[in-house]
Amino acid sequence: MISYIGMVKGKPLHLIPVVWLFLFSALLLLSACSKDEGIHKTSLILKTGQTYTPDNAAIPVGGTIRIGVLASGAGAPLTYIRIDRITGNDTVTQLDRGLYANSEGLDADYIFAKDTSAVEIWNVMVMNADRVTAISSLRISKGSGSAYGPISYFPSVVFGFQDNHSQGHFVDVDQGLVYDESTVAGKEGTIDILGYYYVTSGLPSPSLTCPGYTAAVGYYPQLAGWGTKNNTLYDYLSTDNNLVSTESFDAAMNDSLLITAYKPEKVSGNCKYCYTGKIVPFKTMEGKYGLIKVIRADEAGNGTIEIAVKIQQ
Repeated sequence: MISYIGMVKGKPLHLIPVVWLFLFSALLLLSACSKDEGIHKTSLILKTGQTYTPDNAAIPVGGTIRIGVLASGAGAPLTYIRIDRITGNDTVTQLDRGLYANSEGLDADYIFAKDTSAVEIWNVMVMNADRVTAISSLRISKGSGSAYGPISYFPSVVFGFQDNHSQGHFVDVDQGLVYDESTVAGKEGTIDILGYYYVTSGLPSPSLTCPGYTAAVGYYPQLAGWGTKNNTLYDYLSTDNNLVSTESFDAAMNDSLLITAYKPEKVSGNCKYCYTGKIVPFKTMEGKYGLIKVIRADEAGNGTIEIAVKIQQ
């Protein structure tokens, strides 16, 4: 008779840990392989050609930096893009945006302005739904002279808040024009600014927003049917802290102040507390910098707001 002491199914007990170790290692390997096969690699290419800023370019202060992005999640949707400007030990995020680009990928151009730094590194990072990132960089140095350009000035632009049914609401800031619900048809892609009024944190808030801001559709339901919804970014840090004076706004004759006043660290598609006398730096989806001076703002949902605008041509 065969003794089963020290044996299981004919195998010595001291061999069992070795067998389990082998099987466990094999499972881990299979799991790792399966996981890797399910992860999609992100690809990123920066566009080249005369339109776009090349690596090692020298650009004068105020000159245009145009970065073209071609990116793909390689089977997973792209969900995020960030563009940072690095000067020495200082990193400033110029663009921080969630997105959803499926199989079509991302094909987009972004416009910035050269500041006074001798050398800048511009890092472009995209991420897909698998949280796989791709990064590409440009090195840009300061060229000689300056390249500040002309501006358009609209001294009085009046538009209504959400409950005002006698005044237009939709502002084309490039042209200084205001459209109402009927006249905006076919011009949705030109609209940059909307106004609304509400009470927040116990304070009355005449506010500026844009068609692409998520909460805007709650005040203007027709936005849900727009094919194009522009995102305008307002620098609320400068606005809240009065970093630009009305005297500086009035004296601006080119886009120098418009570019330098805009602080990309604290921006949003919504700007609260736009009281009379406030100066609001902003940047349109086209990449144009501008300044708004609030001439007056009613504190009621059926009221209006009057602004003066200076914007890059």
